[in-house]
Amino acid sequence: MDTVINYRDGNAVPGVSPRRSLAHLGGVAWAVSHVLLANQAWADDAPATGSFDLQTLHQRGIDPQLASILLEAPRFASGRHTVNLTVNGQRRGRVDVAFDAQGGLCFDPALLDAGQLVVPPRSLGDCHGFIEQYPQTVIEPDPASLSLSLVVPTQALRPATQDISGYSTGGLAALLNYDVTGLYNQLGDNTSRFGSANTEVGFNAGDWIVRSRQVQTWQAGSSRSTHLDAYAQRTFASQQAVLQAGQINLYNPVLAGAQINGVQVLTEQALQDQNQGATVDGIANGPAQVEVRQNGVLIHSTVVPAGPFSLSNVPRLNGRSDVEVTVKEVSGDERRFIVPAAMLGLGLPAPGYSVAAGRVRTTGDSNGAEPWVVSAGWTTVPHPLVTLGSGLLAAEDYRSAGLNLGLLPWQDSQLQLAVVAAEATHQDHKRGLQTDLSWSQQLGERWAISAANSWRTEGYRELSDSTYTTDTREQQRSRYRDQQSATASWSHPWLGAFSAGASRSSSFSGESSSRALASWGTQVGGVSISATAEWQMGGRQYNDDAVYLNISLPLGESRRGRAWVRNSGGEHRIGMGVNEQINDQLAYRVGVEHDSRDREVESSLGFSALPFYSQLDFNYTRSDDERSSYQGGARGGVVLHGDGVTFSPYPVRDTFALLSVGEMAGVKVSTPSGPVWTDWQGQAVVPQISAYGRSPVEVQTRSLPRNADISNGLAVVSAGRGAVDRLEFGVAMTRRALLTLDRPVPRGATVTTGNGEFVTLVQEGNQVFLPNVLDQPTLWIKAPGQPRCRLHFELPKKADPQVYFETAPAQCPTPLGNPP
Repeated sequence: MDTVINYRDGNAVPGVSPRRSLAHLGGVAWAVSHVLLANQAWADDAPATGSFDLQTLHQRGIDPQLASILLEAPRFASGRHTVNLTVNGQRRGRVDVAFDAQGGLCFDPALLDAGQLVVPPRSLGDCHGFIEQYPQTVIEPDPASLSLSLVVPTQALRPATQDISGYSTGGLAALLNYDVTGLYNQLGDNTSRFGSANTEVGFNAGDWIVRSRQVQTWQAGSSRSTHLDAYAQRTFASQQAVLQAGQINLYNPVLAGAQINGVQVLTEQALQDQNQGATVDGIANGPAQVEVRQNGVLIHSTVVPAGPFSLSNVPRLNGRSDVEVTVKEVSGDERRFIVPAAMLGLGLPAPGYSVAAGRVRTTGDSNGAEPWVVSAGWTTVPHPLVTLGSGLLAAEDYRSAGLNLGLLPWQDSQLQLAVVAAEATHQDHKRGLQTDLSWSQQLGERWAISAANSWRTEGYRELSDSTYTTDTREQQRSRYRDQQSATASWSHPWLGAFSAGASRSSSFSGESSSRALASWGTQVGGVSISATAEWQMGGRQYNDDAVYLNISLPLGESRRGRAWVRNSGGEHRIGMGVNEQINDQLAYRVGVEHDSRDREVESSLGFSALPFYSQLDFNYTRSDDERSSYQGGARGGVVLHGDGVTFSPYPVRDTFALLSVGEMAGVKVSTPSGPVWTDWQGQAVVPQISAYGRSPVEVQTRSLPRNADISNGLAVVSAGRGAVDRLEFGVAMTRRALLTLDRPVPRGATVTTGNGEFVTLVQEGNQVFLPNVLDQPTLWIKAPGQPRCRLHFELPKKADPQVYFETAPAQCPTPLGNPP
């Protein structure tokens, strides 16, 4: 008895191939032809068109009528089938297509759209009009692999144009994104608590995007809220323009922006620069609170465990100002360092324009003036290797103008020069100049380097500086005379990857400070080795060098052992532990660490969970001196829509989709943001879709109940910015049965419907596999040289969803003659 593997979930189905169970005649044809050719079943005097030797067919137990059907070519049975479509060598995904009784392909609208084929004139036939229009088309069905290949003339392909009408628009939904962290420390009777919540609320309606972002912190019994912005935004696709209104961040391709209450219009491409988040790297000596500020405004707050940390997608107020990072250790130590804007990524501005008008908005504890301001910027590409940008900004008692030149002097190289002049009249009439020069170079496949330098004259002020009558502490700290930064990265197939960055800043008072960060990692035979080092020197910053070395080796399929050494401020620690990724939803980590200075042992336990609808983290540490620390966090999103409330384990962005898989819960779906699972209503959120692009969304069929069939598990979403798309994956319930006949029937006997439509074949051991017995018509079995007999069987009234197929006895009683 043969054993084959189910194409969906890997289950073994004895005695029958699931592809045969789907009644694909092509696979049967190949098998029959192979047997017949091997045994010279062809008649010696066969005509040119080909025929089989009837006597050999009878000896092999094959109905000559079936063989004559299979003689033509491998083909699908009549009806609809889900296939993998390829057009001119390009994969187009899984498509539900139809075939007629002769195996002819029907070019219906669904197939034409999936294959991006030209729609034939209405005067031609509905199904075969495309073939009449393009008779050179080659159709290559492969039932054995469930695939269909088309080769069409180039004029039959739809032109690849930016057709805005082809993108889905509209939709209505409200959302909440949250990133909540908490830290609790206890040492004897002394306790301390800290909490932070980075939230975003809003809604999408008719392609309008309305958002409000804020940061809330709790510490020492007090609470502080920082409102970042609240705005409405809409993209006008035909004009390729974006309108923003409300509390917005002023965008200028050359000048540093500001927070304003006003209106802004910019090209759609400029959003690539405006929405670019920053990545901040550092090392924490223990569980610590990390705060990120820009222009003195708190823009992000979180809690991190001991060791290296990397904060990704930190939203910035603008892309031209530095950010200040504060690390507050549980021991009470506090460290600050500046990350230059150049190290966060400047990049070449996107071509287009931006104009804005409004009133400067102060946030937090700021008490500066709020003058009216107007801004305009323009970026053009006069040559493929040259980018030119300009910007103007004017406010009460402040004016600035700047030029930007971007060059691509040679392959994989980028050079950028910006010069900005500013005048602030209310602070003793300050005038100044700032020059920025940056260069990045990709040296082959392994090396990449970048460098940046910025100079200022003493009288230079930005708009945010000019709104204060006196310099604040934050302004004095962020104002520099010159600033240098450099980064380098190198990779090798077996030596691993190395990256390093350094920055230096000096003020007009003669003070200077510098910071460097380096990391290296490699993998040898399953063993991973990584190292991270951080240096902070000079100025007002806390001198604290830190080195972290980690070694990880496999202890099974998903379990790894770790050992690490870290040194910070003269404190030397050695630790070891185990972490394991149990499944998609749960991971844990345990460890112990020894401190060489006070000879204490610290134990730690942590969990990371993704319980379908949120991301959760928890860490616990305890030392011999009865010092304990609890750290927890939750991240995700919530969407309110017409069909209810749906949770997302990831933040929901400005363009997203809602999907449903019937009414089935717990179905896993792959999205560009990561896997999501349907809730109790069979719904889930695709949290991020590429605006005016193509985003694949695929149902993982192994997560479906085994008695369910999905017609097409892959969808490619194309939506305009601000749209809330809807995806519905059609799922049909089926019931499969493996029948065992009560009397011997020759292998290869055909099973057909009453009107002669082929269903399947009798397998070895008198077994018959039926792919779907729901609404199954009367079936008949026909063996060579014998009359037909009617197939009888009974199954329980309720199907078992945990099995791929059910088994039951069947009868094929004494032949009653041919069916009427």
